[in-house]
Amino acid sequence: MTLEGFINLFKLGKNAEAHEVAMENILKGVSFRGTNILILIFAIIIASVGLNVNSAAVIIGAMLISPLMGPIVGVGAGLGVMDLELVKRGLKNLSFAALASVATSTIYFFLSPLDEAHSEILARTSPTIWDVLIAVSGGFAGIIASASKERGNVVPGVAIATALMPPLCTAGFGLAHLNWPFFFGAMYLFIINSVFISIAALFTVRWLRYPAKQMLDERTTRRMKRSTAVIVICTVLPSIYLAYRLVEQNAFKRKCEEFIAQEATIPDNYLVANVVDVKERTIRLTYMGRGVDVIEEARLRERMALHGIGDAHLDVRTGLSLTEIGQADKAMEDNATNLLAERKALMGRIRMVYDSLANVKAGRAQLLAEARAEHPALLFLGVDENAAVEGDSIPTMVMAHFTDGPDSAEYRRLEGWLTIKLAGGPFRLVVSPPVAQPVVRARRKRH
Repeated sequence: MTLEGFINLFKLGKNAEAHEVAMENILKGVSFRGTNILILIFAIIIASVGLNVNSAAVIIGAMLISPLMGPIVGVGAGLGVMDLELVKRGLKNLSFAALASVATSTIYFFLSPLDEAHSEILARTSPTIWDVLIAVSGGFAGIIASASKERGNVVPGVAIATALMPPLCTAGFGLAHLNWPFFFGAMYLFIINSVFISIAALFTVRWLRYPAKQMLDERTTRRMKRSTAVIVICTVLPSIYLAYRLVEQNAFKRKCEEFIAQEATIPDNYLVANVVDVKERTIRLTYMGRGVDVIEEARLRERMALHGIGDAHLDVRTGLSLTEIGQADKAMEDNATNLLAERKALMGRIRMVYDSLANVKAGRAQLLAEARAEHPALLFLGVDENAAVEGDSIPTMVMAHFTDGPDSAEYRRLEGWLTIKLAGGPFRLVVSPPVAQPVVRARRKRH
């Protein structure tokens, strides 16, 4: 295959859309009216909820329906064909969409009872150079698909890869909770995506040789190129630094894990916990056993230098020693013995109360039988069992039920009999039907 044939493989050929049609489609995507505004509102809500509940599927859905790609591509295409009016419209609509997204998501996260920053939120707070590569690649794929008759699944894939909506909603989360690192990190990711998608659109339009809408003077052209270069450099430099920090932190964590696996074993001690803090560059080791002396701790620090982490801080902590563990076991055993003894004593007291109640019930049954022998009309005789068990500090309630209301003489006989049976303790007798009152007959008057 010749070089020319190899180059022809990358040309759109018959699949290329007409310049006028492609630019018209880009122009439609830039506009934010009616349908696009409604779709933007729903995409904001979906993305905010997805981030709040940590649902990747919901977030992907918000990416697919988000109309943010249109203004960004419009800015790049406008720069490519020297259409300053298209650039202004794209920037205006993109600014409106970004502000609306941040404001809406801020209100949502302020009202939401869920305030935990899940992994989907954390993933959008520390952009690196790899996010730049994703934005550039996604931008090229998106604009080439727009310039082609056969788009296929490119546009949805670009929307998912570049993820324009989630960073704005993450910025809203940071603003709602006054978490400024989250806010600025997410906004920086959105700026990376926007700038490099636009740059990809600019280069693609130039590569496809779309005709310029107007011819600008050399001074204006030079100023545009200079401004574009400054924006690109200012956008990419922080991502390079953040990528360097990420690589350095990953290397530090890997070295710490190797150090712990190879060097952290100490005779007669058990490593029960280890924590590596990559941001503070700290290794925390917690042992249990006879204890870690100064010499062993110094040896650990020397071995750290051999593993390339000599500048890290080592925090060695000792839990309970074997002697202290034995003492703790003995104390727990004594406590268990005391608890068992208390339980047995409590069960004994419960048994005594139960037996006392049983005796009281038996005594009441015998009391009723004796009372019926003296009072045949007596159907029921009830005595307050609680008062009988607790003592005579309060009067004992006695309920007596007769077939017919007893007369006062029978009431006094029952009362006297109860005084003897209850050993003179205070009691109150209530009978039913009430004591029958004697009938007083009226005398006839003599005439």
